[in-house]
Amino acid sequence: MQDVLNEKLTLVSINISTFSGYRRATRDHIAALGGSLPASAAITEGSIKVFPGDGTKALQTVRRGVFRKLQAKGVKALGSQNVFAVLTDDLPGIEKEIADAQAEYKAERDALEANYDQMFEGHVAANPEAEAIIRSLKVERATAIAKCRFSSDVFKIAPFVREGQSEEEGVEGIVRGLGRQLYEEISSEMEKLLKNDAFAKNQRVGQKSLRPLKAAVQKMKKLSFLDPSVEGAITLITDILKALPQEGYIQGQSFITLEKLVETASDTDTLLNAASKVKNGVPACDVLFPPMPVQAVQAVEEPAVEEAVQAAEPTEAVSVAPVAVPPVRVSPQQQVVMLPPVPASAVPAFNKVEDMRVKEKLGQMGITPPSAPVRAAPVLKPRDALKSNALMF
Repeated sequence: MQDVLNEKLTLVSINISTFSGYRRATRDHIAALGGSLPASAAITEGSIKVFPGDGTKALQTVRRGVFRKLQAKGVKALGSQNVFAVLTDDLPGIEKEIADAQAEYKAERDALEANYDQMFEGHVAANPEAEAIIRSLKVERATAIAKCRFSSDVFKIAPFVREGQSEEEGVEGIVRGLGRQLYEEISSEMEKLLKNDAFAKNQRVGQKSLRPLKAAVQKMKKLSFLDPSVEGAITLITDILKALPQEGYIQGQSFITLEKLVETASDTDTLLNAASKVKNGVPACDVLFPPMPVQAVQAVEEPAVEEAVQAAEPTEAVSVAPVAVPPVRVSPQQQVVMLPPVPASAVPAFNKVEDMRVKEKLGQMGITPPSAPVRAAPVLKPRDALKSNALMF
């Protein structure tokens, strides 16, 4: 794994800061205003807006653009929000994008510096009721511009090897952590997608809603060497995307499948588990919708007596007359009437000659013929309980 850190990956650190435009009022400021702050849109709980937010909006846009591009091509590293592990092969293009963003940032900062005082006065005019507190907390132009900084660094990872630990173990721990970070970032994007109104309310989505999934696939393809199971996650998403409509709205059963995919990918551990299953050969659809298990039917062994009877010589079938059961009258008050038991001997299964021959055969085999069982008497129920009977008696 040493080649992963030495050759495949490079760390890029980005530090972009801006002037927030907010300050906190001290007790002295509040006392100078008579002990209370005026009601104003510029005053929120715990902070006071002393500069319009639109004044630094362009700088914030540049910052978000840089981080979005790095997020798409790499993963956050070393537990930092500003450090990204990217492919070394992509580094030339990334450095060019960073340089272009830095130049754009400098131009916007210069424009802010030139118009700073004018923007401040416009903010005061828009909030006349809070003019006194805003002017007392004004941040001077030089101080505000000094807070707007843009810097970047590129470096390699050199793991610290502790006593009793090999260098390979240190490298493996770092790479494993980056692989986990990759899954967490994919899950974070899918969680945002799942909260989209199209999933929560409309129960149908357009083709644009698939962009985060396709972007996740491209990102995982670049960094699949961080964890072998990533290949399974790629297959999981691509196979489901292929099964969805390629144009128009995704709705009905297709929407249910897509929603299940996004739900699975929105949880890091669930996505890891699903990716491992696909990696081991389970179809993507079966991972999302596991088939119902089929219970095996166990064979029922025949009683030994029946085997013995079958081993005996064949006998001719004897017609058996039904046993006459005397009629039973059920009164309305009577709930259940039990008939007297009918012994099984009253229903002959064989004639006497054949019955003796069977007993002799069983005796020769060392089997004691069982005593004739007593059949349970039928139970008659009241008329009210038999209303659903087809005969309606």
